[in-house]
Amino acid sequence: MRVLLFFVSLAFTVAAEARLGETPVQCANRYGRPKDTNLTAINDKNSPLLEGAIHHTYEYQGWKIRAAFLQVDGPAVRMDFQKTSAAVSGIAIRDDEIQAIMTANTLERTSWKQIPYRNPNLPSDALNRFSQAIGGSLTGEKMWERTDGAILWRRSNLIVRLELPAARQHEEQLKRIKEENARASVPKF
Repeated sequence: MRVLLFFVSLAFTVAAEARLGETPVQCANRYGRPKDTNLTAINDKNSPLLEGAIHHTYEYQGWKIRAAFLQVDGPAVRMDFQKTSAAVSGIAIRDDEIQAIMTANTLERTSWKQIPYRNPNLPSDALNRFSQAIGGSLTGEKMWERTDGAILWRRSNLIVRLELPAARQHEEQLKRIKEENARASVPKF
């Protein structure tokens, strides 16, 4: 009985360890050494997960995991999960795999609920929300929200994105700074 309780407790502990929010050292301990170079880790200009963030790419059991960190030793605020050609079950992400990602990223005393699909990069007026919900269901895009505000986004059958509210806040701050700089650069005619 004690052995069974130990394994039940161990399984709960493993499920409660959040991958989103872990530091680069914790991610490396979990997924192995990052596959990126120092240059790409610092500044991934081709396709950044988060502008101005430090990026690391990990390969783990047939998956490519990209993580964005706002500080060198800070938590991962955004992660993309994508299967590689080495994945035994093909490159399309199945529902049970999304559930495994969700379970692995469930903190103690939090839970996930499916929410209407909304692209956070588009305006959130009523017409856009409606068209996104219809379009998202046609393309297979789905979203879930954790009770602490984290988002899990099935962007297609090929990519699952996880993000903390800090990632959106960072993007909003960058957008405000760019708008302020654009206004400041207008000549005083």
